[in-house]
Amino acid sequence: MDLEKLTKHQIILVTLLTSFVTSIATGIVTVSLMDQAPSGITQTINRVVERTIEKVVSAPTDGSGAAAVSSRETIVVKEDDKVVESVDKNKQSIVRIYKSTPDAAPQTFVSLGVVLTRDGLIATGIVLPTYAGEKYSVSFDNGKLYNVTLVPTKDNSKFSFMKVVNDDKTPVTFNPISFADSDGIKLGQTVIAWGGEIRNSVSTGIISSIIDFDGNVSTGTTTASTTVSQVKKIAAIETNINLRETISGGPLLSLYGEMVGIKVSSPDIPNQFYFVPSNVLKEEVSSLNLTHKL
Repeated sequence: MDLEKLTKHQIILVTLLTSFVTSIATGIVTVSLMDQAPSGITQTINRVVERTIEKVVSAPTDGSGAAAVSSRETIVVKEDDKVVESVDKNKQSIVRIYKSTPDAAPQTFVSLGVVLTRDGLIATGIVLPTYAGEKYSVSFDNGKLYNVTLVPTKDNSKFSFMKVVNDDKTPVTFNPISFADSDGIKLGQTVIAWGGEIRNSVSTGIISSIIDFDGNVSTGTTTASTTVSQVKKIAAIETNINLRETISGGPLLSLYGEMVGIKVSSPDIPNQFYFVPSNVLKEEVSSLNLTHKL
């Protein structure tokens, strides 16, 4: 073929054909390399979330009777982006709890807590003692400090509840955390644990084990003795997140910014990697005599 004698249209067709063949070859090579790549690399590449957005265009108002047009657009979002969104959504809903004593000693950090209602009800995963003269306060992400009063709970509770003492002259509306249906969580699901005594600290991992109220454990293995096909009501959640990166009262979040569990320090929970499911906390909150419900 004499390229110098090709017409303009023929040159364009040859260029398109070359690009088409090159793209096919690139795809084949890429797939082959992905199959041979280490699992750590492919896991990073494959961990994306697809969101489909339906955009509806209003029907014309000129009386022509034309129907509204809808279009669908698929957006690929990296898992890192979802983690950032979840953290940003909840940073105003998590507090640090401090204890002060009558001897004027500096306040000491006790645990983390989560805001449950818009009037300032807070829950934490540790039973707070009520010795004479001891007072508690909470610090929000903006650094503002509020005094709190403890709310009575049942004797065998794993949680403590407190209410922010709000100023009637300048009332503040709080941002409650969103609850997920913890009975619907899945093994291998990505979760975010919130920690940090001084500053915000988050750790990501997966749900590695699910325990129901009968003691059955779902670990994702195929062994009949350790796997249950269906966990109806979850009692505890175990993750592969390092113990040192979690604090009592810190929430366990999904990628959608919903709380699936809360870290609890209790003699009833021998394994410190466990989180109590959010549904358990929600049931106990419902038993309290509250003005504002969840």
